Amino acid sequence: MSHDGAMRSDDELADETIELARQLLVAGLADETRGERRRRGRLGTLLEDPNGRELILALTDEVVRIDDRCVQAQRFADTVSRYPTGAIGALDGLMLRVGAQVASRLPRLVMPLVVRRIKAETRGIVLPAADPALAGHIRRRASDGFGLNINPLGEAILSDAEADARLDTLVRTIHRDDVDYVSVKISSIVANLDVLAFDRSVQQVSERLRVVYRAGAATSRPTFVNLDMEEYRDLELTLATFMAVLSEPEFVAVDAGIVLQAYLPDSHDAAGRLGTWASARRARGGGRIKVRVVKGANLAMELVDAELHGWSAAPYGSKADVDASYKALLQSLLCPQWADAVRVGVASHNLFDLAFAVLLGRELGATERMDIEMLEGMAPAQARVVRELIGAVRMYSPVVADEDFDGSIAYLARRLDENTQPDNFLRALFTLQPGTPEFNRQADACRTAIVARHGVCDQRRRWPIQPAPGVDVTGFENEPDTDFTDPVTRRQVIEALADFSTTPLRKFSPWTRSMRSWRLQRTRPDCR
Repeated sequence: MSHDGAMRSDDELADETIELARQLLVAGLADETRGERRRRGRLGTLLEDPNGRELILALTDEVVRIDDRCVQAQRFADTVSRYPTGAIGALDGLMLRVGAQVASRLPRLVMPLVVRRIKAETRGIVLPAADPALAGHIRRRASDGFGLNINPLGEAILSDAEADARLDTLVRTIHRDDVDYVSVKISSIVANLDVLAFDRSVQQVSERLRVVYRAGAATSRPTFVNLDMEEYRDLELTLATFMAVLSEPEFVAVDAGIVLQAYLPDSHDAAGRLGTWASARRARGGGRIKVRVVKGANLAMELVDAELHGWSAAPYGSKADVDASYKALLQSLLCPQWADAVRVGVASHNLFDLAFAVLLGRELGATERMDIEMLEGMAPAQARVVRELIGAVRMYSPVVADEDFDGSIAYLARRLDENTQPDNFLRALFTLQPGTPEFNRQADACRTAIVARHGVCDQRRRWPIQPAPGVDVTGFENEPDTDFTDPVTRRQVIEALADFSTTPLRKFSPWTRSMRSWRLQRTRPDCR
């Protein structure tokens, strides 16, 4: 509400949001340490240089992954040669060039030093899982007034044995006395999930989640478990399992969390279902849920997946749509009707989004059930200022064992890719100053999103791509693959399989078998 008690207009809300964001930016710049200022300036210079961006991505995503030192040395030398840059500073640039020249001659001496340096540069973003380093970091963060959301990282799992190992790691993390909040993706604790076998997959994930929730409830102070989202195909599976397990008598009183990605229009329907279910659960004596709202960090993967299968991509097609969707999701989840059942995690480094959430929370009387969440190692001065001016901040903190460092590469690559996109706020933040053209551009984008949040489209976007009616297609065109995330398609397949007779075809004549095959093709869906 405005100062006179009336509801703000969109223009008033935008003006106040931009002003609060400006104050947060000014306070953050003033609070920076010398080291943070130097690091921010270095990152800003690197991200402005195309070769600098590509060098970082290649070193992180290509060189570190290679086990053979000789091959690794050759790739390192090729990478440095391919992306010459002066954005890393004179001394580091010299060391990089010398290292690249010597690496091929002394790979077993040089490459461990290179990998060690790369790991050191990522330590603020990905934390070591081993003690005493992890325990010390948690202790320092607690003394600074920050809570942590611990997320054990690892490579994609391919077997039940790997899933068991990952589950064991997660449970050990939950049992730590200094950990009170963890995040987990269902794909990291269950191998080979099949979205077509939806009910069976729900059963498989439910078995694992029960283990996780029991572990969380058994600690001296209950450890909060948050279900992360990753691929679009896991959205409905994650939602269904989350609600199914937490509706069981053993877990109905458990407080737990789930993530919704604002770049998916499907998240709006999911928010409504979660809110309605959570309110009913709470009314019968159940616990509360927390919905952590993020923009979404798997856009490149979703675009590639859609193109490979002949589908339109699931996420919105523009950053402006995602920004509006993010604000619309926050407004839906902060609505008074779900006040007793739903907490909201505002996960963002965008100072305009954070300012909007704070002002909206005050207007809706929802400030007490709203948490600010930021990424570990990104813009530490801003995190401190947000904590001081807005309230408690929880840091999303990926951890990885040293021997599993490769498992953090995908996370690092996503973060680097996200931060180097031209319209990403974090990229702008490294050089952002109040009153500059870039600040005004960000402010205009915020104002547009505040107005556009009222008309956000919440309809599914992923469909098979077909030629437009009347378009004459010449040449060969692949038929789009069947998309089993579509519940209608899944139902059609299940119904067709239920009608399928198990009578062996060898009992029929060739003519009868041909007619039977023809009838089946007429009734079952195209699953090419």
